[in-house]
Amino acid sequence: MLNLLYPLLIVIGATIGLVLAYLWWQARSASNHNLALIRLNEEHKFDAPAFLQHAWPLLKSAGLIGIRWQFDWFGVLIQAEEGIRQGKSIKQEIHIGEMHLSIAFFQSHRGEKKYFDATLIETFLLLLRSDMWIKAGAVDATLAQMSKLTLFLQHDMKNVAQFIQLMADQLADVPQGKELQVLNYLRTAAPLMRQRADRIVQTLTLGQAQNEVIRTVDVPQLLNSLIDLYQLNAEVSGSAAIDIAETNLEGALENILKNYSDIHLRLGGVKPLVKIKVTESSAEVSITISSDDTPAMPQIERLFEPFWSMSPHGLGIGLYQAKHLLESCGANLTVSHNAYQQLSFTLQLPKKFGGDINREGPN
Repeated sequence: MLNLLYPLLIVIGATIGLVLAYLWWQARSASNHNLALIRLNEEHKFDAPAFLQHAWPLLKSAGLIGIRWQFDWFGVLIQAEEGIRQGKSIKQEIHIGEMHLSIAFFQSHRGEKKYFDATLIETFLLLLRSDMWIKAGAVDATLAQMSKLTLFLQHDMKNVAQFIQLMADQLADVPQGKELQVLNYLRTAAPLMRQRADRIVQTLTLGQAQNEVIRTVDVPQLLNSLIDLYQLNAEVSGSAAIDIAETNLEGALENILKNYSDIHLRLGGVKPLVKIKVTESSAEVSITISSDDTPAMPQIERLFEPFWSMSPHGLGIGLYQAKHLLESCGANLTVSHNAYQQLSFTLQLPKKFGGDINREGPN
């Protein structure tokens, strides 16, 4: 009896071996085609239209007999048809943001081969979805950055416009004997406003904020120029020089000090005494700005919140922008208050700037 079973068992074993070898070969072939699709997608830098337009030769070599697709790419319709439209079809639609893809695959295989085809199609669709999500994320990030840039520009233009108003008011009614004093003020303030105007025009023209040049900045000198600009009642103690993107530091300090100027206007002309202390260590320069003559501020946690302002006419951007400008320089801005809820701003500026920005000599 066993002698009769041996040949049968050999045939069964050989058949199983051949089937396993065939399935292994099919799986290996499918894996190679999937890897080839991934590499093709990388070659086209994850660009969905380019990947879609160049994928047919690989899909054909994998066994598909046809493909048809329509792609609405941000309002532009592109479409193509390859191979033949017969056999079983698999249809899919993908909608992501302003990208809409309708695609159909045609296959002739049956049995186990159709499952390998299905795996190939799913890999192809997964790559297309990933490319579309990457593009959607890049678009959203760019729009968000442009929105922030526009917001900062709006705030900078408001500051320039307010300076023009202040300058016009002073020129309209110059007290007798004060002409030279007003002229000296304009000589001090005009170059600072020119720098801001140039930066605004450059950003509007090129459509993006420009990399700032690293300069050696005399911190008390910069503070005193801003104090003169806004005609603040302020005391500066200490000294330090630091290598930093000057316009970023100047913009941040201006946004902080301008709040004290606005307080002076809201209080009906009473100028608060602003105390500014500059300290220097081996690793950083610290600037502390405070005043005992300002109103209490119970909602300290909201100071850096965009679009929040104590003033009914404020944009709520100044301190948010100041923090953003300092962080772009590797610096930090914090705020604290004493028992009377009076504010104290602290700027911590590292002496070694880590950014890849051009450097100029002393300013």
